[in-house]
Amino acid sequence: MKRHLLLFGLIALLIPASACSGANAAVSSPSPQGDEGQEASDRSGGRGGDDEDGMKPYSEVITEDAVTDEGLFDVHSLDDKIFFEVPSELLGREMLLLSRVAKTPANAGWGGGKSNTSVVRWERQRDRILLRLVSHVNVADTALPIADAVASSNFEPIIHVFPIKAMSEDSAAAVIDVTPLFTTDIALLGLAARQRTRFKVRRVDADRTFVLWSKSFPRNVEVRRVLTYDATEAPSNAASNTISMEMNHSMLLLPDEPMQARRCDDRVGYFSQRNTTYGPEEQRSMPRCLVSRWRLEPSDAAAFARGELVDPIKPIVYYIDPATPEEWRPFLKQGVEDWQVAFEAAGFSNAILAKDPPTKEEDPDWSPEDARYSVIRYLASPIPNASGPHVHDPRTGEILESDIQWYHNVMTLLRNWFFVQTSAVNPDARHVDFDQDVMGELIRFVSSHEVGHTLGLQHNMASSDAYPVDSL
Repeated sequence: MKRHLLLFGLIALLIPASACSGANAAVSSPSPQGDEGQEASDRSGGRGGDDEDGMKPYSEVITEDAVTDEGLFDVHSLDDKIFFEVPSELLGREMLLLSRVAKTPANAGWGGGKSNTSVVRWERQRDRILLRLVSHVNVADTALPIADAVASSNFEPIIHVFPIKAMSEDSAAAVIDVTPLFTTDIALLGLAARQRTRFKVRRVDADRTFVLWSKSFPRNVEVRRVLTYDATEAPSNAASNTISMEMNHSMLLLPDEPMQARRCDDRVGYFSQRNTTYGPEEQRSMPRCLVSRWRLEPSDAAAFARGELVDPIKPIVYYIDPATPEEWRPFLKQGVEDWQVAFEAAGFSNAILAKDPPTKEEDPDWSPEDARYSVIRYLASPIPNASGPHVHDPRTGEILESDIQWYHNVMTLLRNWFFVQTSAVNPDARHVDFDQDVMGELIRFVSSHEVGHTLGLQHNMASSDAYPVDSL
């Protein structure tokens, strides 16, 4: 019975619901550029003037010495500065700003942990580009008159202002110096407030904070930097009064076509997001709950409709962290692909896969912090645990990527569980250290468990008493 309920839940996860409403609802906001921005664009005209404090010709800003990487934004590295070319067509588009700790001092977390996820948008205001923080707490369909009222009551904070240094040679993009975003104290991109309080952080030291590299891809931009704080209670090397860490920041364009959203149903335990929606059908504001789920679309819609198994256009892929011990990698992969049988019940073959990452020779740009990839991150942590978070599109609940946090000492937890729960009937559990195959099967179990969370599924506490002890 439990398996049937699980398969029913996954079918609900994967098959769009035509009856679901509100899929096109979005935060109502004014035009991202507005009349002022358009006037400024017309006034500045292409490459801009030669005013010392204003825009300059493109070639004077992005010189022949610049190293350029083309993608979502063209990114230019010049001396110690980073320039973005923000295309006009992307002004007003919502993007995920995802920050992860790549390398950290002892006692301040673990490399690979996510520190913040936000939604931002770029806007033009005269000869400046604004980076604004977007909220989806209150929403309305932008086609409705009430959307203006929702926007007026949810004014978006300005995170940073960037003077336009030049216009691109075809006048289609604004060139801005984004270096201050990564070298000054921007709370959104740094330590969480509780950590700043705990370590008694005084300031960001700009002389010891700098960008290591930046890369651009078709739908995301990645920036890696060293971030250094003055702190009177540093977590390690306390005599230095210093916290230095490497941070990775991803800016990921949200899907062009929002996925069909699915409303929550209390009978099926999914992670979800809640907001308040304003519309004409109800005579009051209404709470709205959307489940978190992956977008799977059949590669052959006709065959799928006939009930045949088909591969998805884009499968769910988890990469194994290169830092993972070799002996545990096969078991982690099995835990991922154990879910294939459930997806097959929903009509998809090869829907979820586990892979080794490419080598440096195969893909020198591959990084586990890159927002394009879902990774089982292996953390050198004494915490006996693992977790399965995910990153989703706040407009629809679509899961975009997931990085499972696999702490090294989860094996301690597994050893204790297996001993306490099964040693009375299972000789394999009556050892201080388990055989590799036994520990491997336990790792496979937790891998599958955490993947279930990253698919959007909550704990099923009621199932804990489904098996007697001699069947554990």
